[in-house]
This record gives sequence, structure tokens and C-alpha cells, in this order.
Amino acid sequence: MKKTYLLAPLALVIALVGCEQQTNEPKEAQSQIESSLDDAQNAVKEGTEQAMDSAENAIDSAENTVSEMVDHHNAKTSLDWNGTYQGVVPCADCEGIDTTLTLNPDNTYSLTKTYLGKEGEALKESGTFKWDETGSVVILEGLTDSPNHFFVAENQVIMQDMNGETIEGDLAEMYHLKKQ
Repeated sequence: MKKTYLLAPLALVIALVGCEQQTNEPKEAQSQIESSLDDAQNAVKEGTEQAMDSAENAIDSAENTVSEMVDHHNAKTSLDWNGTYQGVVPCADCEGIDTTLTLNPDNTYSLTKTYLGKEGEALKESGTFKWDETGSVVILEGLTDSPNHFFVAENQVIMQDMNGETIEGDLAEMYHLKKQ
């Protein structure tokens, strides 16, 4: 019986110490949980920032790629431009100028102009041409007395004025030579 009396207080002390540890453990656990949550939130913020940086870099890269593609796609590289184009362009003192332009793959050209309603031979010119810096306009070399710039479009070339500018106005469509 003495043992029981000795064991009872000991059990009580153990129980109290255990309870005290249990009451401290939830506080420590709560602190650890809060610390873990803070760590997780910081990691999410850092991950989000890294993801945003990666996304911005991907967008910049895509924009550069598209820009390069646009720069490389022009009439010279993308169209079947070589061939013969024909049309009747306006004339100040005749019925029109029947114009035929042939562009060859070796950058040579042949230009024939027949003044409708006038007597005389057709005017024939030939030589080489070069592309402008955009790769969209051919410039017939050697022509000085008539327009020598032609904008190359799908299945047509568009004659430009003496300054190499697009012709505008009511007659603008008449300066389009269609591919034959």
C-alpha cells in the first residue's frame, strides 16, 4: 500500500508535466505552422515573380521572332514575282500606253511601251533592275525619262510616279500591270 501512495503522487506529477508539455506543444506547433505558412507564401511570391519574368522573356522572344519573320517576308522573298506584266496606263496626249514589263529571275527586265492612237514603233527598253531596301519595289536601271519604280504585289506590279511614290487618285487603278 505504501507503494501505491508513492506511485500516486508520481503519476500525478507525470500527468501534470505531460499536460504542461501538451499545452506548450500546441503553441510551438502553431508557431511552426505560421513559420511554414510564411515560408510558403514567400516561395509562392518568388515563384510568381520568376514565372512572370519567364513569361515576359517568352513574349519578348516571340515578338522578336515575329518581327524577324515580318522583316524577311517581302515581295522579293515571298512572291512568284518573275514573269510578264501587262496593262494600259494613262497618257496625256494619246488613248493610253500599252505597257508590258517582263522581270527575269536574273534581275534583268524588258519594257515595251506602245502609244495607242499614235503612229510609230513601240518603245523597247531592257537592262537590269534592283530591289529597294524593303524588297517590295523593283527599280529599273537606265530609265531616266519615265517612271522606273514598280511596287511588286501578288500577280501584279504597280507603276509608281517619277519620284518613286504611289500614284493616287481616280486613275490610280490604271497603273496596275497584271501578270500574264
